[in-house]
Amino acid sequence: MYLIIFRTTEKYCQLKIDVIICTYNRPEKVIELVYQLGAFSKQFNSIIVVDSSDDILSTFHTDDEIVYLRSPKKNQPYQRYLGYTYSKADILLFLDDDMEVANPEFIKIIQNTFHDATVVGVAINFEDKHPDTALAAIPRSALLTGVPILKRMVGWMSGYPVLRDGKLGCCGLRGKQPLAGGITEWLSGGAFAARRSALFQNFNFQLFDLFEEKLGMGEDAIIGYGLSKRGILLYYPELLFYHNDQKDSLYSADHFAYARRVIFSRLYLSLERTRLNKGNYTIAYLHYHWYVLWRITGLWLNYLIKKNEGKHKLLIGAYEGWKLAVRFKFDRIARGNNKWT
Repeated sequence: MYLIIFRTTEKYCQLKIDVIICTYNRPEKVIELVYQLGAFSKQFNSIIVVDSSDDILSTFHTDDEIVYLRSPKKNQPYQRYLGYTYSKADILLFLDDDMEVANPEFIKIIQNTFHDATVVGVAINFEDKHPDTALAAIPRSALLTGVPILKRMVGWMSGYPVLRDGKLGCCGLRGKQPLAGGITEWLSGGAFAARRSALFQNFNFQLFDLFEEKLGMGEDAIIGYGLSKRGILLYYPELLFYHNDQKDSLYSADHFAYARRVIFSRLYLSLERTRLNKGNYTIAYLHYHWYVLWRITGLWLNYLIKKNEGKHKLLIGAYEGWKLAVRFKFDRIARGNNKWT
């Protein structure tokens, strides 16, 4: 890990927000975002870029204070943690490198939300700028799109219940964010803000290990749920950012690896939620295996209806992820890990 500071101008204590941007092999995007944020630089404490790219980003042509960190790990939740360790401000705004500002008042909006001392985080609304870039999904039952009562019944039967708005359930399942805004238990990783003092408290560093093994996913749900246990996590419904995805996500590059990661990570999300709730692990395990049985059945039927290589890889990857989950040993104590701290 290396620390490079470009052209410092103002002291940390004069500003209120640190922006943390995690990036990997997308230099054009992160530079574009940093330049865009430069228009608001006087309202920031600093912009912290955490980069695990193969090549070093050598310079930013800017007059603002930018902290550039080289991460030795290609591991997004660890990148966020590394940015957190170097941050100084009370409020941290986390952005993916492919985000774009949609509302120039976003800083004031975020600051005003945190005026209430009980608010520990803000789930920020953003929209995909290119709607055709969504990742392939692990199929749900076709019946779930039918009559509401039937939809709820099939949901419970298949381990995919319809959750109340803002709720985080087992296996990382999420209810819709409150349409008009309000209290939630989860956030989306592309853009969110948090009170620094509430982040990474009672945190399970095993998550970083799973990402190193390319088996982790959904860390934004766990970060958000952890925040909701320490205070109020709010969803702000007005559009603040665009997600400028160009189909270059690492998750979608390999169907087999993607499906394996999705299925395996669902167990970790369930167990970590159970740990934070001090709940019943047996129920979490039973729900997970019932949930996965239905997901793999759906993948198998989908493959039989119209066979192709992509669907076959999704099916095999999901099965391999399930096998890995059976052997997984979860750290219920969540001890600190010297490798990460």
